[in-house]
Amino acid sequence: MSRPDACAAPVRPARPRRPAVPGRGFARLGAGLATLLVAFLLAFAAALPGAGPAFAQDTTAPGVKDQMEGQRAVVDSVEAALGRDGLRSIDLDELRARLDPVREALSNAIADLDPRVAELHKRIAEIGPKPAADAPPENPSVTAEREQLNARLAETDGVLKQARLLSVRADQLSDRIIGKRRALFTDMLFARSYSVLDPQLWIQAVAAIPVEMRGISYLLSDWAAYANARRPLGAQLAVLAGVIGLFAVAHLLARAAARPLRHFAHEPADEPVSRLRAAALCVLDGLVSSLPVPAATIGALALANAFDLVPPRINELSNALLLAVTVVCCGRGLARAALAPDSPRRRVLSGFGFAVEIADDTHSVMTDDTARLLYRACLVSVTILGVSIFLYGLHSTLVVPVPLTVATSALMSAMLALVAARTLRQFAVAEAEDGDGVATSAPAPAAGGAAGVVAAALQWVRLPFWLINTAVFVALAAGYVAFAAFLSSRALTFVVMLNTFMLTVVLINAVFIDSLQSAHRTRTLAKTLGVRPASLELFGVLVAGVLKLIAIVVTLVVAFGTFGTSTADMRDLFNRITFGFTIGNSTITLGDVMGAVMFLIIGFVIARAIQRWIASAILPRTSLESGLQNSIATIIGYVGSITVVAVAMGQLGINLENIALVAGALSVGIGFGLQSIVSNFVSGLILLAERPIRVGDMILVKGEEGYVRRISVRATEIETFDRAMVLIPNSDLITGMVKNFTHANTTGRVIVQVNVSYDSDIEQVRDLLIDCACDHPQVLRSPPPRVFLMKFGDSYLQFELRCVVANVDYALTVKSDLHFAVFDRLKANRIGIPYTPWSIYRGEAALPPAAAGD
Repeated sequence: MSRPDACAAPVRPARPRRPAVPGRGFARLGAGLATLLVAFLLAFAAALPGAGPAFAQDTTAPGVKDQMEGQRAVVDSVEAALGRDGLRSIDLDELRARLDPVREALSNAIADLDPRVAELHKRIAEIGPKPAADAPPENPSVTAEREQLNARLAETDGVLKQARLLSVRADQLSDRIIGKRRALFTDMLFARSYSVLDPQLWIQAVAAIPVEMRGISYLLSDWAAYANARRPLGAQLAVLAGVIGLFAVAHLLARAAARPLRHFAHEPADEPVSRLRAAALCVLDGLVSSLPVPAATIGALALANAFDLVPPRINELSNALLLAVTVVCCGRGLARAALAPDSPRRRVLSGFGFAVEIADDTHSVMTDDTARLLYRACLVSVTILGVSIFLYGLHSTLVVPVPLTVATSALMSAMLALVAARTLRQFAVAEAEDGDGVATSAPAPAAGGAAGVVAAALQWVRLPFWLINTAVFVALAAGYVAFAAFLSSRALTFVVMLNTFMLTVVLINAVFIDSLQSAHRTRTLAKTLGVRPASLELFGVLVAGVLKLIAIVVTLVVAFGTFGTSTADMRDLFNRITFGFTIGNSTITLGDVMGAVMFLIIGFVIARAIQRWIASAILPRTSLESGLQNSIATIIGYVGSITVVAVAMGQLGINLENIALVAGALSVGIGFGLQSIVSNFVSGLILLAERPIRVGDMILVKGEEGYVRRISVRATEIETFDRAMVLIPNSDLITGMVKNFTHANTTGRVIVQVNVSYDSDIEQVRDLLIDCACDHPQVLRSPPPRVFLMKFGDSYLQFELRCVVANVDYALTVKSDLHFAVFDRLKANRIGIPYTPWSIYRGEAALPPAAAGD
């Protein structure tokens, strides 16, 4: 924690700068791999209770004002130190360590004072303004309260403004520190040293080797003298035995953890393996290969330090050793987990896609030769990288001549480039042999050849890697050894992170997608949780998508996003994303976003549940008709959804007035681009409000006749008589011509046309038709059925029987029944129905004899 009495401590004077050391790029790679994890851990630790700086203890306005004096002194000293020349990366880290507590304390003070100012404004507004001179005098207690609140508001608001100004200065200084660090990184990266073609480099490097060997001898002798001065020989032997015991215990634990792998290796080769089990075994293999040795190394160093057997110089070297061991073991473990070189049955890599799986069986999409080739290349590369990290730590501890460090870095860069070139060349040879049908060591799936999807990926990255190798050799020849080291190490980081990303994606798919595809498992879990199986599968897909997005971000940050950054920079970025960033006048935090999303989900569920409860439990028990019930339930659902969205936006700090202004500005564009959608939306609201058409009505619109089944804000669903669903835009129902058969009531008219001959008794025909209508139970007596003589035809008289049925749904049935009854009655009374006879002639047989002769 920063203390006020140490605020003005001077920055340590800068030492003379040494020439750029290319080996630093390898050490930066190892540190970069751990930067993101350390940043998350530090940010989490900073968020714990009690982790805040000492500045934030007194949160009153006078206390904050007093504390800002010390904070301003820190900011002034950091600003003065940044103006000096010759600052190193470690100096910038010290300045950042002094500035970060001040920034955090100011942020806490602003977050505490801002609601107090708003509360004071609200209380003053409730009291009201001071009365006018000619107004009746107010109560003295009210006047005193107003004056007291105004004084507190002026004091608190002034402190708040000062805190904000100081916070802006601190943030600007933090950005300047990041800029200077990146500038230092750029200078180091493109600093020109020795060319690998210069014989003097190798001559001086070889000459420096005896110097370093003598330094190692002196270092070991100093270590022995330091240990003998601190502890007797027995204690040293006990510590050594403890170190050996730690490595033995780590080995035994690793063997015990690898027991499922040994059981799996003895299973029959043709036994099917689920993708979930294969992914779990691959992860277990990666953990067993990665963790034991680094964990034992950490324990050994902690044990030696606990007995004070490690001098400071050996501590620096031990840190480099620990980093090298971690890089080698983790790289090896990740390669084994992703490629499974000795176990094809559990090789789960099937492509880089998120939802596309090439192979559905247990076979891998790469051959054993391909997997072993990739594994050997990764293992050799991470070993070279680990050795380079340790050698750089050794060179830094012994302060060896620069040519030896440059030669070591150049040699390691060239070796990494040669390994990459040899691997790409072997892939090309294997691909050519597989294309000729010569060498295939494992059955390839139908989706690809010898290397499947991995070969396709290598085909895509082959040219970039050749370009990187060429750039490495050109940089080494031109003397830019640091740049060559950076390119080679970054390419290796990309390969390692790509393997990790693919394994992570496969594991996510196996856990959240493949495991839920089992019908029995999904039903059991859904029944346990009380949800539908389809909802559980959807939840799994959504969670898998979010985790894959996080995996993409982490992979990109580790592989490409740590150029010239430190742990403090990563933590600051994480804090800005997690604890708030400002857009315009609104401050949005990740917590607010997550809270708003959770509120949206829960709010929509509650709104839908309320809508269903009202529609199924309350409205059916009222005397309202079904159409009105549907309109009320639909409007309640839309009102609830709009309310949930408005409250969620309020939680994000978004002013709804600003949204209204934006909507007004976009109204012209909406009028042209979304005219039909807006028209249908407004028409849907009109239909729900005025209800000219209700659910259950029989309508005829645009040639489509049927029953209205659902009215939404965009379209209306009509079920035709042939059980087809037709969607009619709401604007057509409002602006077009619609025939509603059941709007006022459910009665409907039926018309039956009958033709009789001229010699029929028309009075008898009228009576027969009326009797047929009166005998049908569905025909209403009021209004009574009526018969009309409509037409004098060429050979018939046309009558129409018009009657009203109680339910229009049965109109067709009633009309058919009346046709049957009328036909029987006319036939029984010998009343004929005239028809026009037709004569059909075909061919020459129909022609007169003379015409046929012609």
